[in-house]
Amino acid sequence: MSGRDLWRLGWAGVILACVGLTPPAGAQTSQEELEKTYQEAQRAQLDAYFDKLLDASYPQRAQAWQRDFDSLAAYERSIAPWREKFAQYLGGMPYQAPDRPVRTELVRETETHTAWRVWIPAFDQVEVYGVLLVPKKFAGPRPALLALHGMEGTPELVCGLVDRTDYHNRFGLQAVEQGYVVFAPVMMNGAKKRDWLDRKAIMVGQRMQGLEQFKMIRAVDYLVSRDDVAANRVGVYGISWGGRTAMYAAALDRRLAACVVSGHFMESTVKMIRPSPHYTAYIEVDYNYPFFSRQATEFADADICSLICPRVLHIEQGREDRVSYWKIAQDEFRIVQGWYDRLGIAERATFEIFEGGHFVAGREAFTVLARWLQP
Repeated sequence: MSGRDLWRLGWAGVILACVGLTPPAGAQTSQEELEKTYQEAQRAQLDAYFDKLLDASYPQRAQAWQRDFDSLAAYERSIAPWREKFAQYLGGMPYQAPDRPVRTELVRETETHTAWRVWIPAFDQVEVYGVLLVPKKFAGPRPALLALHGMEGTPELVCGLVDRTDYHNRFGLQAVEQGYVVFAPVMMNGAKKRDWLDRKAIMVGQRMQGLEQFKMIRAVDYLVSRDDVAANRVGVYGISWGGRTAMYAAALDRRLAACVVSGHFMESTVKMIRPSPHYTAYIEVDYNYPFFSRQATEFADADICSLICPRVLHIEQGREDRVSYWKIAQDEFRIVQGWYDRLGIAERATFEIFEGGHFVAGREAFTVLARWLQP
């Protein structure tokens, strides 16, 4: 574009040209249009600035971790400091469990199991409410499964205590019928409700996700304290945001021997900020709870899963799922698989693509759990 052309367009046209926009031929610019143009130029500059930093985050993150693959023991030593960093990244866990008894209430008995409502003291006056399913036809200490619902879900849906079924496919009920002691805790199960509480948490230096992860730790405390649970055979299985919470729980709590993530493993930087016809990017929605400081520079999903390694990890992903796009998830998983391969334990990390959308498949996942937790 020549100087004469720029002069003809005026300053508004110059700015539009600089940000890649072209005004209509012969267009006259009002003061209001100028103001909008200046603002758009500023937004475009800042957007480009942040995109540059986000692009640079990939090598930055890879260089920061410094994993040691000489042996399993060396690997675990090299990632141990990152577990505490991860807890702080989620908002920290400045919570102390109170000295109060667990409360229980019998719900019903069936031929296969007994169902209870349970309230576990978490911290302050906060409790972990959930549904406990105990199998009847299996003797001795049993493997246990923490079964985590997704957004708009409930423990009752997971455990089959209500007549209707949905994308959870009553996977807690499936598990107890296979011989697991199941605990399905409630989580803040609506985006608006979660965002409301998360904004308050931020004001006092916390985050709702860190709080919820502490609740998961208290749930594991409860399970391993039970005489009917084999403490070395406790797993976690979650769908949607519950799948993400399951992944975080296994990353933080080494007592969880196996983890299944359903419909929420992904290349997280892309999922957060890059709109796509294949999924909804979080930057497009009206709530903020999925965003964390240093998310791109330190804790991609693969990095979080490296805190689960060398324990068992299974990802199930629907080909038509619009929460997580299977091709991107598969590429991200190859990074995780590479780490397991280098440690000589490739069989402990598996990835499943099934035909369908955003729901619990429970196909290969239960086979994996059965192999490693031995119900």
